Amino acid sequence: MTHANNCILSSRCKLAGSAECNRSCGHFIAMHGYSGKGGRVANANTPADYRLLTLATSPARESQAKIYGTLEKYVATFDRQFEPDGDRIKSLFLFSESPGTGKTTTAIAVLNEWLIAHYLGSLRRNRQPSQVPVYFLDVNEWQTLFNEFNRSNIPKEVAEPASREYYRRMHLAKTAPFVVCDDLGVRDATTAFRADLHSVINARTTNALPAIFTSNLPIEEMATVFDQRLYDRVRDQCAVLAFSGSSKRGRR
Repeated sequence: MTHANNCILSSRCKLAGSAECNRSCGHFIAMHGYSGKGGRVANANTPADYRLLTLATSPARESQAKIYGTLEKYVATFDRQFEPDGDRIKSLFLFSESPGTGKTTTAIAVLNEWLIAHYLGSLRRNRQPSQVPVYFLDVNEWQTLFNEFNRSNIPKEVAEPASREYYRRMHLAKTAPFVVCDDLGVRDATTAFRADLHSVINARTTNALPAIFTSNLPIEEMATVFDQRLYDRVRDQCAVLAFSGSSKRGRR
């Protein structure tokens, strides 16, 4: 039984669709683990419905054709990740005032393109691929975890797991070679949470690690999310892509 449609590598694999395409394939296991558990795709923390998306299969491709033309050129630069002295890969800021225009879908498609480029590029160079080459940080979920262990009178058995998971996500968002920070600046935040978000963005800019930021706010308003100095650095190192149209949610 073929599993080509369930493998993120299917569009790059000569065996896709053949009798040899099955869940015992070492590359399938490396990317997807066993029974959907483990593997680099799960490690990326992307929502389940988005885990196989690429630029070619993204449902936002048709409505955002101009942006996808730009992104094809962008992902063509991903081999630079193997060149420590190569040109820096810029970050992206995906923006639209209306929700549901495909920002998150597109960001994850690009993240998956990096994941594929990293895995295959590492093998071609006889290197061991990273177990977490990409990471998806849902900023709203992350803030919810923060609130969960910072509420007053919260039981220890609730606070400690939330705290551990919060700081685990924070570490991965700082250190993964490529990250999506989804939904910046859409909720009120405490000074402490804002400082943690600031430290994630600062760590990535300082270490020249590319990221995709999505937001319903224009990049100019990120000056209220970050301090002015960090905002200036983010703006300088980001290509801004503005999504047009109204919400497409419910039409996938």
